[in-house]
Amino acid sequence: MDWGTLHTFIGGVNKHSTSIGKVWITVIFIFRVMILVVAAQEVWGDEQEDFVCNTLQPGCKNVCYDHFFPVSHIRLWALQLIFVSTPALLVAMHVAYYRHETT
Repeated sequence: MDWGTLHTFIGGVNKHSTSIGKVWITVIFIFRVMILVVAAQEVWGDEQEDFVCNTLQPGCKNVCYDHFFPVSHIRLWALQLIFVSTPALLVAMHVAYYRHETT
């Protein structure tokens, strides 16, 4: 897939969006990708490295960590990125399907 195809594909979706919607999706998507790529790995890269458990029982460190932090921050940001991107991708797929059916 080249950039021209991508531009044509997104251009078809943009015909059906308001200007506020275009700006909103772009800002949210770029912000979330930037946070995930730039900051998340640096901030939460090795979440369990300095976590100390008060017993020597095997598996205690993982159980204690899961109790305090049930959801990984990096996975949460990735999941949010997927949930934010999915509706836009579904609309893009619908527009592409509709364009294919009409031609």
